[in-house]
Amino acid sequence: MLKGNLSRSLLWFGIAIGIAGIVMVAAVQADVLLAYLLICGGLLLILGSFSLNPRTKVFLTEFWSRRSTQIGTNGFLSAIAVITVLCFVNFLAAQFPLRLDLTEAQIYTLSAQTKNAVRDLDEPLKIWLFQESDDVGMVSLLNDYRRLNPSKIRYEFVDPDVDVQLLRRFQVQNRGEVHLEYGEKTQLVQVLAMGERLNEAQLTNSIISIKGDRQPHVYLLQGHGEPPIDSTQGGLVQMVKAIEEQGYRVSPINLAQTPVLPEDANVIALIAPQTALLPGEVELLRTHLQQNKSLLILLDPNTNPQIDNLLSPWGISLDQRILIDGENRSALLGFGNTTIIQTDYGSHPITEALQGNISLYQFVRPVTTNPAVDISANTILNTDAAVWAESDLPSPDVTFDPATDKLGPLDFGVALESKTDPNQAIAARLVIIGNATFVTNRGFSQYFNGDILLNSLNWLNQDRDLPLAIRPKEPQNRRLNLSGLQVGLIAWLAPIIFPLLGLIGAIVLIQQRR
Repeated sequence: MLKGNLSRSLLWFGIAIGIAGIVMVAAVQADVLLAYLLICGGLLLILGSFSLNPRTKVFLTEFWSRRSTQIGTNGFLSAIAVITVLCFVNFLAAQFPLRLDLTEAQIYTLSAQTKNAVRDLDEPLKIWLFQESDDVGMVSLLNDYRRLNPSKIRYEFVDPDVDVQLLRRFQVQNRGEVHLEYGEKTQLVQVLAMGERLNEAQLTNSIISIKGDRQPHVYLLQGHGEPPIDSTQGGLVQMVKAIEEQGYRVSPINLAQTPVLPEDANVIALIAPQTALLPGEVELLRTHLQQNKSLLILLDPNTNPQIDNLLSPWGISLDQRILIDGENRSALLGFGNTTIIQTDYGSHPITEALQGNISLYQFVRPVTTNPAVDISANTILNTDAAVWAESDLPSPDVTFDPATDKLGPLDFGVALESKTDPNQAIAARLVIIGNATFVTNRGFSQYFNGDILLNSLNWLNQDRDLPLAIRPKEPQNRRLNLSGLQVGLIAWLAPIIFPLLGLIGAIVLIQQRR
């Protein structure tokens, strides 16, 4: 009886001081700490009153003896355990983030070139985006860059209508401009159109460019029927644009009109000349190599630029035959048997990151090398034993003639370096490929054709340590082109035929069980 009276007294007293604490918090807001102490004290008194009540023990005994209570308790504890495990896993994920890119083209994974460029920053780099907000999800890419070098990489979105001072500082002309600030240098990356995203290739190539002391220069030799720098199928505008995105300047040069080598000519490119070079031009190119500079030569079959005097000191001889795929693999893929499909490359910095990736070369001539002792030659493009060099031109025969044809494997792309003194920092470099169609507008964007060209230029340029080419990654096109009959068949299979088959199967099973 005494316990019952004490229990009721504690209950009412606890309710009273608990209500007093709630009133202090909600209405008076005087001493908040005292209010919380009153609320806690009231709850403790209420719990104490229940523990002293004789009926509580009986109720608890009956409650815990019920099967439903035991099952519910087990479920509650299991739920608590699952929640605890999930919280722990999330804590580990936050502390040690692991990201998996399951896309075929790895479009959400930064390339090795980007990682090298960002991790080797000597000064802080800030990316300024002159648009008020990220409406196309660029923050994910920017955070990927920041994770590579958190102490050096920063980015900021700027509202062009608000911060006029920054607009003047970076000389912003259009909304959507992206600028880099590296030390005391600034550089425009690109102008983003409405809904356009910043891509890795553009940003990384700009970072590489702003890190350099000066902009490298590539000259395209003209005057011999070379492809024009325009948007026609046989033009070079796509190639030129990609080279400029790598941070190079690109300029045409006609040595017949101006027979002087530019001092800033890091690389001179001779691409698909249709007529012979003048002897004086050949001599200027030889002088260019003797100055420990670089030369890129891309030659199609059925042409004779008469540059033997330039190539013979390097041990290079051009073969006028054309390569034929003896197993018709390229023909089965719709390219014709005069197209070489390359997936296995030579061991060289130009191609070491491209193993297993496809590049296409239509109408290819072999390149034979027998270099001197002071010249190192490395094959970058070659064929297998199923390819031969056909001598019956211009209409190549599809059968191999051992008397006049040459069986593979055959080289058609070679990278050479002449270094007479092992201690010298730079050397003359030469890349020669027996094909030029892969750099034209109809071939440059196919598979990894452009990477071969850009990697070759970056290896030839010796003024600064450039990582090899990085170009935009695009999702693979996996669309199914279905005929009308196939579409109709799918329309019948999913909603009609498959459910009917399931229904018939169920009826058969029911009849068998009966």
